[in-house]
Parts: sequence; C-alpha cells; structure tokens
Amino acid sequence: MCTDGTVTVMDAMKTKGVKRVSIVSSIGVGDSVDQAPFFFRILMATAMSKIFTDKNNQEAAIEASGLEYCIVRPGGLNVEAPTGIVNVIDGEAGSIARADVARFCLDAICMEDFPYLGQAPCISSVGGTGWVKDRSAAARGDMA
Repeated sequence: MCTDGTVTVMDAMKTKGVKRVSIVSSIGVGDSVDQAPFFFRILMATAMSKIFTDKNNQEAAIEASGLEYCIVRPGGLNVEAPTGIVNVIDGEAGSIARADVARFCLDAICMEDFPYLGQAPCISSVGGTGWVKDRSAAARGDMA
C-alpha cells in the first residue's frame, strides 16, 4: 500500500515537474532497526512484518526515484501539542508529537537548504539516546 501509493504520487510529481518529496516512514525501517525499542522490534518481526516489508520497499522506491527526498523516521508518535523541538537522533527513539513531524516534513519541502535531503533521519522530541540536537531555525519554530 505505501509503496504503490508513493510510486503513483512520484510519477505524478515527475509529470508536473515537482522535484522534492518528503515522506513519513517509521523508526525501525532500513538501517534504523537498532533505533527501535526492543518490544517494537518484536512487533516489527511478527504482527507488523508485512507493513515493514512495504515500508522498506517504499523507501527503496524513493531512493531510486531521482527526486530530491527526505525520508522521515519518527519515534513513537503522540497527539500532544507541538513542542517545536525536533532532534535528529542516533540512538533509541523516544516520542514526538505528530505536529512536530508534520513541521519537519514541510521544512524538508520548503527550505531551500534543508540539511537532511537525500537522507532518512530518525527524529524524536522526548526521550531517546544519542541525540544530535537540531538547532536550525525551523527546529526552533523560527520561520523568518
């Protein structure tokens, strides 16, 4: 489902001359397996294995598309108010508000010099280990 939908959207983007895409994937996809919490890894290998196969295929399609891209791998999503804090993490993921993920995705599309183009950063606002603080203006909510 994710792969087919993404390929369809990317085909339409190419037809219209749109050159940059940002998608939300998941912590645990691709090379981020070790960043998923232990019990989530168990779900990934069992009940959610088809979903994670699809998400891996989706990421591969994006990487092969020829488009500028950012694949966003959030930690645990929550429905809390946005914090304006987005950390690109190297360690185990914590949680992040859906609105903060949305802002990060929009920045990936709208910011000319977005620093994570061609990458698949894992992001979190709370918890996690090995944080690399994103101190960009967008991460602080400054859109001037």
